[in-house]
Parts: sequence; C-alpha cells; structure tokens
Amino acid sequence: MRSGAGSVAPVDGARFDSLALRRGVLAVSVLHDVPVEATDAGVRVRRSWDDREGSTEVGWAELAAGVSGADPDSVAGRLRLRDWLRARAYVAAGPSLSDGRRVPLALPTAHVLHPGGSWAVQRVLGGVLEVGVGLRGDDGGPAAPLPASAVPPDAACVPWSALQDHLVRMAALAVERLERDGGTVLCPFGGCDVLTLLSARALREHLASGDGTGMRAVAVPMRSRGWFDLRRIDPAFVGAAATATSPEQRGVAVPLLVTADEVGAPRSADPARVARSCLK
Repeated sequence: MRSGAGSVAPVDGARFDSLALRRGVLAVSVLHDVPVEATDAGVRVRRSWDDREGSTEVGWAELAAGVSGADPDSVAGRLRLRDWLRARAYVAAGPSLSDGRRVPLALPTAHVLHPGGSWAVQRVLGGVLEVGVGLRGDDGGPAAPLPASAVPPDAACVPWSALQDHLVRMAALAVERLERDGGTVLCPFGGCDVLTLLSARALREHLASGDGTGMRAVAVPMRSRGWFDLRRIDPAFVGAAATATSPEQRGVAVPLLVTADEVGAPRSADPARVARSCLK
C-alpha cells in the first residue's frame, strides 16, 4: 500500500477505504479502550496501555481482511475490528494454552459479531447457529470471536477437541442444574453463553424431551438468558427484548424450535406473530 493512498490493496476481491479503516480504528480505541496506535503502514496494538514493550504491528491489508466485508464505519465493522485487534494482541503475547480464555462460542449466522465463514468450525443443524473459537475478556466477561485471520500460522492453538469437550461438560452441568433446581430459565455456564450451550446436544435433548413431543420452543433474545416455557411469556417479549439488548449481546429475535438434533427458526417472520404461534 502506498502511504496516504485512499484505499488498500484488494482483499478477497474487494477494495477498502483506508480512511474508513482509520476511523474504525479510532472508534475502537476510544469506545472500547483498545490500546492501538495508527501508523502509515498500519497500526500497533498492545494488550494494555501499560505494556509499552509488547506492541504488535498490523498492516492495513490485514485489518481490511479482519473486517470481513463489513463497512468499518458500521457497528458490525467496528466490533469486528475490535475483536480482531484484541485477538491479535492476545495471540502475540504468547498466552498459555491453559489460561482458560479460549472457549467454544456459538453465534447466529447473521450476528453482528460473526467474523465470517472462515471462523466457523461446526454448524448446528437448522441453519441458525455456527460454532467457533471464542476469546473471553481479561475481566472474564462474555466471549467474543477469535477470528482465524488474527492467529498467525505459527501460533500455539488450543485443539478444537479440547474446546468441544469443555462445551459438552458445561452443557451436562447446565442440565444437572435444571434438573436439580427446576425453573424455565437458561443461564450461561462455565464461560459458555446460552446460545453456545444450545449448540450442545445434551441441552437440546433435555429441552426437547421435556414435554414428550420431541421439540421445544425456546426464546433466547439475549446471549445471557433463555426461556423455554413460552406459555408464561408475553408474545411480544422476544422481539422487544432482543431490540432492547445491545447488538453484540443480542441473541435471536424470534423463538427457536429446538430438537435433539437441530436449532431452527423462521427465515423471515415478525417476532410477535411467531411468539403468539408458540403459545397456541
């Protein structure tokens, strides 16, 4: 890339406005407190503002790839830049494979955090959820995607089988909690949010077999909560709750139909109308 050019080299067949990328990087730094500094060639990113010696160089073309086709000025583009930069700084610091920050993560295919097709490792039948590697925040908060493009080829990676085993254990513990305590509310468990737990067969099977029909309508308007007794929920709640939740923490705006094998949802439907149909 020539210094001062209006766009970076083509990435995946598209051209990206370097000025928009610069604005996106500035927004990430200001709004999400990511220690990043723009240069002519790209940016320097660190894990913390106090880490003066551990900066990592990232070129504009790499950042363009990290946006995965989203407009850097959009919410999706800004969040993808944020997650990509945080992931690159984390990987560059050489973290221990046992630090517990890499976790399985399931996201709806059109979710604002979804970093693109190369991220998904597994796809749940039904076409709603895709599962990949997530990265928990330094404060132990909700996980964000760990984009494959942010991980250099020579970086140490946690085997996917280990993350999958963790998900299986957490789903089993979530089922035990439901059986022990009762209730109809789904909550995160062991670093796995509700959508991620639903990507595990153990929880789906438990929910689907609850009333003998082999299927269950489940509302997950936010990643942190789910409900599976929709007879007690106002029909408009699912869509309203999703709309009131921040885009990155949003779940699915319509009720999900869960079986032991699938997590499905209408391709296009009014949330209130679908909720009413689940109550009939």
